[in-house]
Amino acid sequence: MKYSIPVHEFSFNKIKNGTRKIGVHLLDKKAQQIKLHDVLEMCNSSTSEKLNCEVTGIAVFDNFNDLVDALGHQSLGYDNKEEVMIRLARIFPQEAQAALNAVAFFIKPLHERMNIKQRTEIERE
Repeated sequence: MKYSIPVHEFSFNKIKNGTRKIGVHLLDKKAQQIKLHDVLEMCNSSTSEKLNCEVTGIAVFDNFNDLVDALGHQSLGYDNKEEVMIRLARIFPQEAQAALNAVAFFIKPLHERMNIKQRTEIERE
């Protein structure tokens, strides 16, 4: 299944350049539908550029603090935990954070996978 996810330009670029391999969201009804190997169409909210990513793993946490402690700020593409928490507070309203669990989607841009597949096919020839 394919799901469209709006992403701020800052985060979109981190996903695109490979410094961020985890999508962080609140576990709302839409997020609950996402399963392993589904495709998340990341849509840059500033430029409308799109990047398809495969969900390679899912982890649910009580809150964003627990998520960042468990996964580390580096895996989210940030220099420190405080920076991550500030960005998440700007994106997700405090009331929603209190009401819903946090979810981490481990993602892999599909263009990387295609390049590996193409290289494998070339090596076989």
